[in-house]
Order: sequence, then C-alpha cells, then structure tokens
Amino acid sequence: MTKVLANPFRELGDVRAVFEGVLRRLYRQRNIVMHGGTTAAVALDAALRTAAPLVGAGMDRLVHAKLTLGLEPLDLVARAENSLALVGDPLGPSLTHLLD
Repeated sequence: MTKVLANPFRELGDVRAVFEGVLRRLYRQRNIVMHGGTTAAVALDAALRTAAPLVGAGMDRLVHAKLTLGLEPLDLVARAENSLALVGDPLGPSLTHLLD
C-alpha cells in the first residue's frame, strides 16, 4: 500500500496488467475447452483458481453499481477507465475515491 500511495498511477497500472493477464489466461483456457474439446489442459486448474475470485468480485461490483446507483456495466467501466487514467493527477480523483 505504501507503493500505491507513493505512485498510484504506476502501481494501479501494474495491478491492471496482472488482472488483464489473468483474464487472458482464462480466455485461452476457455478456447481450449470450447474449440479443442478437452478439459485436461495443464493450466486449466491454475487459470480457474486465479480468475474465479477476480471474476466474482467484478460481477459483485457490477451488480452493486446497478442496484445502488443505477449504472449500466459499460458506464461503470467508463468511469473506472477515466479514474485510472487520472489517478495521481492533481485534477483527478484521489486514491481513496477509487473505492466508491
């Protein structure tokens, strides 16, 4: 957290890259199952183990935003993209406001 507070743009970019990597691996495993017809891929268990909590948390956030704020998923994504692009900027959101 000290690193995030010191350089939020860079550190949150690293978090985003990890998240994208996890979802990319999950999608590749999905393709192996759907197009290759096998569930015996070596990396399938690891991909599911790492992606499941992140996908679950993302779905929870989407549903929460819809029920409490009436935000559609794409609107929430647009807000998140904008906030991540501006975090650390004097005119951007503060780090603690990203939790809203």
